Amino acid sequence: MMKMSWYYRMLLSYTPIFFVVISVLIFSFFAVLNDSARKQIVRTNEAIATKVSQVIDANLKSTERIVIKEIYMNAALKQFFAETDDKALYDYFRISQKMDELSSSLPFSNTIYVYNAISGKVLSRSALSPVEQFGDRGFLLNAYSSDTNAQVWTEPRPFREFSHESGDERVVTMVKFYPDTGKKQGAIVVNIKVQAIVGFVKDLTRIDAGRISLLTVNSEPFDLSGSAAALHDGEAKQDPASRYIISDYTGWKYGSGGGETDKRLSLAALLNESWMLVGIAAIATGLIWFTYITHRNYKPIQAIAGRIHNYTKRKSGELVKTAAFNNELTYIEAAIDGLLERAGQYEQLHKDDLLLRRKQLLLDWLEGHKAMSAAQWEQEMIGLQMPSQFQRLMVAVIEIDRFANFTGTYNSRDQYLLKFVLGNVLQETAQNDNLFAWSEWFEPQQMAVVFYLNAGHDANHITGVLKKLQDWVKSNLDFTVSAGIGPEAHYPGDVVQSYSEAKEYVSYKPVFGVGSMIGSGDVHSKAEGRIFPHLQLVRTIAKSFRLGDGGWQFHYTQLFQSLKQGYISQADIETITDYMVYHLHKEITEMPEEVSTLWHNEFEAEFEAVAGSSETLEEWRERINALLTQLDNGIRSLRSAKNNYALIRRVKEYIEMHYTDPDLSLNQISEQFGMNPRYLSKLFKDEFGEKFIDYMLKIRLEEARNLLLTTELPVQHIAERVGYAHVISFHRAFKNMYGFPPGDYRKRAEGSSGI
Repeated sequence: MMKMSWYYRMLLSYTPIFFVVISVLIFSFFAVLNDSARKQIVRTNEAIATKVSQVIDANLKSTERIVIKEIYMNAALKQFFAETDDKALYDYFRISQKMDELSSSLPFSNTIYVYNAISGKVLSRSALSPVEQFGDRGFLLNAYSSDTNAQVWTEPRPFREFSHESGDERVVTMVKFYPDTGKKQGAIVVNIKVQAIVGFVKDLTRIDAGRISLLTVNSEPFDLSGSAAALHDGEAKQDPASRYIISDYTGWKYGSGGGETDKRLSLAALLNESWMLVGIAAIATGLIWFTYITHRNYKPIQAIAGRIHNYTKRKSGELVKTAAFNNELTYIEAAIDGLLERAGQYEQLHKDDLLLRRKQLLLDWLEGHKAMSAAQWEQEMIGLQMPSQFQRLMVAVIEIDRFANFTGTYNSRDQYLLKFVLGNVLQETAQNDNLFAWSEWFEPQQMAVVFYLNAGHDANHITGVLKKLQDWVKSNLDFTVSAGIGPEAHYPGDVVQSYSEAKEYVSYKPVFGVGSMIGSGDVHSKAEGRIFPHLQLVRTIAKSFRLGDGGWQFHYTQLFQSLKQGYISQADIETITDYMVYHLHKEITEMPEEVSTLWHNEFEAEFEAVAGSSETLEEWRERINALLTQLDNGIRSLRSAKNNYALIRRVKEYIEMHYTDPDLSLNQISEQFGMNPRYLSKLFKDEFGEKFIDYMLKIRLEEARNLLLTTELPVQHIAERVGYAHVISFHRAFKNMYGFPPGDYRKRAEGSSGI
């Protein structure tokens, strides 16, 4: 099918075209050559002028951006424009040094001075002087009195820094008021030397490409030297091919023409009839050469097409998905497109997979689901393209405040975008402090962050980064964030405890208020207060609603009795209520959607209203109790309406009765109740907000913790009593949940009670 078809098509199709085109070119060559050459000169001149204009505009815009950035970020400028006038001479020297640094970063040779309108002083790189004695005061005062500038850069003007200087220097000037917005307090003036711009243009263009004419808005030449001005006038009269490009940014005009290239292009029109003979000889030579090259160059194409054809036969057409091709080039193009498409898909899949693997590893690491040795840790980090070297680690948990308002205000796409922005701002802030931060959103409202601390870093650096993030969010967004900071960890395995404590600290946000930053020191100092010891009962009440065990009434009675024995203020009542609303919201949002909807629509606002309207503790108890009862009844009604609720309750009771059985598993319970294991796991998660294995693990480890604290049984016996056949597995699970091995946990508890 494909044998030599492209070869004959090329030879037979291109040969007639070759004769026709060459013949037409021979007879039309001399007629159009001169006009073509002139048009080429015009296009070349315009292209050169446009390129020069773009390069100069880019440098001037860069200068403007750098100056605007310095207005916002340069501490030295802020110090100069401060209203207080207590700066010493050394302070001005430091400010002048900063101006030198700024000047050296700008593209062109320049001079910079700053004017403080409050103090009436002008500080340049050379001296500090009153504005009345400043050589450029006329321009400065005139520009400062103007509310707006028609152009960013002025026309070329004379500049003299000192009044006693003998001559003026021509410059173009940019004036920026300080601050950029609001009431102005002074100005920053940047003067770029005209000779620097003219010299830059000369260096930018080749000598044989034609001279560049740089003119002002009023068509006056920048370079006022006699030869340059005369050349400008001569080119304007003698060179009609010259074209001027006007910059949209500065309004300056750029023209090009009159170079050696223009002369050579014009000489091409003087070709004589001797080219006719050369053209005929070229036709004959080209025909022979065309046939030879076509034959020679076709062989590799034929070989490639044949190999692709044989490959697709073996692979059932995987590479090329069309049935047949009579054109080898189309056939090869389709094969290459297929390869590129599959390569792009693989690259994207690899990138997405890398991000997912990073997130999953961080989750498993922080939750304690994956224990790694130092060698395994380093290997995992290398595989994920993450740094592995550190001296210490710290974990922080950042939570969006008033998350219900956040989800009500923004749609899903905006929520994702805002979370992405938060993560980027955190990364940039940490990077500015030479810190590496690994962050992921594990829950809708919470982002976990692992900070790598090296030499010279301490906890204050972490606090500083988080404070900057909070300030940025408060200034630029319509919500706030709170943060919990865990303790330092010296080994990767210790991060589990740091993460656990950080999550616990941020859960105390209702006590400390929104936009707070909570560490261990804050919690310990607060724990000595009047309400902090009662907060565990509040969390237990909220958790009871998710589990549906009906124990909230007992815990609520305990809470009221303990509150009644102390001294509770109205502010304390509001804090406890806010804390209860926070944890009820957190627990209920993990329950089925209809329960979460019931909470949002009927109860959340009612609970919040009780906080500020209860006059006495007894009144607060009655109103909260009534709301909790109504909420409990509503949840039970929704659960009872489901066909599977009674069955899942029986499964839960079965787990609580048989958790000591080492063979207890999801498959065993599924067989017991005649259900598919995956379906049973889904129903359990939907009803109680946690997985079957997590619930069974929690039941076992809570009983083990109780036995450790209340008995003297060996750890081996305790492991067997709570359903662990292997004590090593018990050790690992207990440490993941409580942060310490069972023996150490018992010793720490005994040491605390002894103290």
